[in-house]
Amino acid sequence: MNWLLVSVITVLTVALFKEVNCLVLTEIEGPSLVVIEDENVDSIPMNCHFKVEEESNSLVVKWTKDNKVVFQYIKGHGANVIPEFRGEVKSLSSDPNDEESGILLLNPTIETSGTYKCNIQTDKKTISMDKELHIIDIQNYTHTLQHKRIQNETHLECEIANVYPKPTLAIQTFNGEQIQIIASDVNLLDDGKYQASAIAVIRTEDDSTDEYQCVSMFNGLSFNLTTNIISGSMSFRRPEWSHLLLTVLIALVTYEKFSY
Repeated sequence: MNWLLVSVITVLTVALFKEVNCLVLTEIEGPSLVVIEDENVDSIPMNCHFKVEEESNSLVVKWTKDNKVVFQYIKGHGANVIPEFRGEVKSLSSDPNDEESGILLLNPTIETSGTYKCNIQTDKKTISMDKELHIIDIQNYTHTLQHKRIQNETHLECEIANVYPKPTLAIQTFNGEQIQIIASDVNLLDDGKYQASAIAVIRTEDDSTDEYQCVSMFNGLSFNLTTNIISGSMSFRRPEWSHLLLTVLIALVTYEKFSY
């Protein structure tokens, strides 16, 4: 009796395992982060790797971006881009009956950022997988760090413009020690990019040379921008002192000339 019960359970387990695993979605192949530095940006491939372990009467591969359908393949009917997204998306394969049915994201812009989902459906099972695609656009960006010495304090002002997504600014010493930000501002520009600024103040006891950095970060992404500045003795940096030195030199030359 026990032998019969074990046999029945084994058969049911194998049948259930086979049913559950008739469709396997392994990965979405494609980048998670793309940096746009100029107009020469390549199209972005996104490929959905899956296996249909059993013969199926139907197969639908559907791609969505932020829950909006952009592309679908239907077995027996081929692949089609949803009309709204033509010019932005096309099939990765030149064969319209290719069941792999990856997509190619054309002319990437900041609008290409989003959550892409590959949805696979047979007559027995449906399975899906998400992939986040982040676009960082730094075309024509500017990134500056300026300083001003006021008595025994150094005032540091960082500004970045024409970047996407929204940046977070940090001002620090060259060794990575964070300097407290006392004021900051972020503005959304008309083209969807951002401009941001931050001001920090550090106490300086003497005129020794120090190097500071402004680091612009993007929502925890593994990419940042850094600009440096050296702040030291202001004696020969401030315009008024330069003008005074020039005046003294001219006076000395004039004196030497007329003394003979």
